[in-house]
Amino acid sequence: MENNEKIVELAKELVGLYEEAYLTYEPLVNGIIDNKIRDINYIENVIDHVMDIYTEKGFYLCVKLIIYYSSINYNNAQEYLKILKEQRFDEYSELIDKIMKSDKRLKKE
Repeated sequence: MENNEKIVELAKELVGLYEEAYLTYEPLVNGIIDNKIRDINYIENVIDHVMDIYTEKGFYLCVKLIIYYSSINYNNAQEYLKILKEQRFDEYSELIDKIMKSDKRLKKE
């Protein structure tokens, strides 16, 4: 197997792992929101894990949970959005700025 084939195979495996993580965390995120869970430690733990799903779906799932979290802990939610913005190498920078501006709870100070 050539190096290029190995890289392609590893990339496919990585995408598969991200999809598996997404499928694991999507019901948790929806459960937190639907059940109006307010346990800060639990929510932050889930946010920390969802932030590691480097796909578009993972990004939106993370933002969804952070927006919910902003009603519980506004300052920490802002910090999570800043971290997410840095983590994604500004890939979604403009979108995060729009989210922060459009949600009254997440406006920049």
